[in-house]
Amino acid sequence: MTPHRILLLNALFTAAGAIGMLATRGILYPHFGLDGPLVMDVLTVGLLAYAGALVAAAMQDTVDRSTLLAFTAADALWVAGSAAALLICWGQFTPLARGLVIVVALVVEAFAALQYRVAGTVKPGALDLA
Repeated sequence: MTPHRILLLNALFTAAGAIGMLATRGILYPHFGLDGPLVMDVLTVGLLAYAGALVAAAMQDTVDRSTLLAFTAADALWVAGSAAALLICWGQFTPLARGLVIVVALVVEAFAALQYRVAGTVKPGALDLA
């Protein structure tokens, strides 16, 4: 799989998650122990921005190693943040919220691993078209 396709797939899943959050805006936040949807709205905007950054990177003629590693690091931070949220807020999250956090973290980790793996195969300065 090319770096371009991995980034585009990551963008697709990220945007789908954000759209899912937006579609369930009125019912999702209580499962996370929140009083209102504001925190979820901020996360949604951030996810859409991240998806846009992934698409922008994927549309470049070349996707270099440092770009892949930057997105790998960002995804790893998401996974770490998810683990921290589970540890800190376990009692506030409903079983549904816990499951969602775990499933999303696993998907994000899969993208981080793919990006890291492909970053090791990208030759500096090589033209890598989708």
